[in-house]
Amino acid sequence: MRLRTRNPRRVAIAGLALVTAAALTACSSDSDDSEGSASVDSTSETETSEAVDESAPEAPLDQLILAEGEAPGGGVVQVIEPDLLREAVDKLVADQGKKLMEDPACDKVSRLETVSNFATSDGVTAAVRYKQSEEDETEHRFGIGMVGQELEEFMDRSLYEACTSSRSATNPNVELVMTVSDAPAVEGAEGFRVTSDFITTRPDGGRSLSRAVAIHGFARDTTVSVEYAARGDDPAADPVLPTAAGALDAIYNAQMTKLVDAE
Repeated sequence: MRLRTRNPRRVAIAGLALVTAAALTACSSDSDDSEGSASVDSTSETETSEAVDESAPEAPLDQLILAEGEAPGGGVVQVIEPDLLREAVDKLVADQGKKLMEDPACDKVSRLETVSNFATSDGVTAAVRYKQSEEDETEHRFGIGMVGQELEEFMDRSLYEACTSSRSATNPNVELVMTVSDAPAVEGAEGFRVTSDFITTRPDGGRSLSRAVAIHGFARDTTVSVEYAARGDDPAADPVLPTAAGALDAIYNAQMTKLVDAE
């Protein structure tokens, strides 16, 4: 998966590293077109490194996130200006005050404070872009969000495991299915993966799937989210291509390793 774009354009990126939060809060929309994202992995016990390094790095946050030339596989990295995310963050914050899901456990998760809450203030956000292949110009876009503190509920795996499925509180045509699994192991860090599937039933009876995969990570008094979203017309089929799934894990590994090794 090699990116061939020479001049990274300023894509409309609002919501890229907000993908998981946006997926959850999208359920507050009454539109038949509302979509969400989903989680796809399964797991049991929380994955925790034997020793999580909690010492805060001296380097500022914007030097800790992956920079151009550091993404695995030659991905183009673009740090996103906060103003481009402001509208999405404002909507996220507003929706977190509403009931979003019928199931109480899923509703709690949908309204947690996330890395995305800090995207326009104390956090930093980046996009990583790849072409699908040398022959296919289709672009994979991944988001990285980072904030220089521990978000305890965001990193509480048990809260996500308590949510398995729920209908949207405002749109009965949207159902959330959530699963949790281990993140790639990185020495000195801890993390887990949340896959959120939003299944929308259309008026004609057909169903579509929006899947968001977010890997939550923590090390060096810094909380990280690495995210990817995909859509499909068959809820039984995984819309995330194997190359994209592999890139997501590789980006998480590279990001957490840079954080752990930071001065």
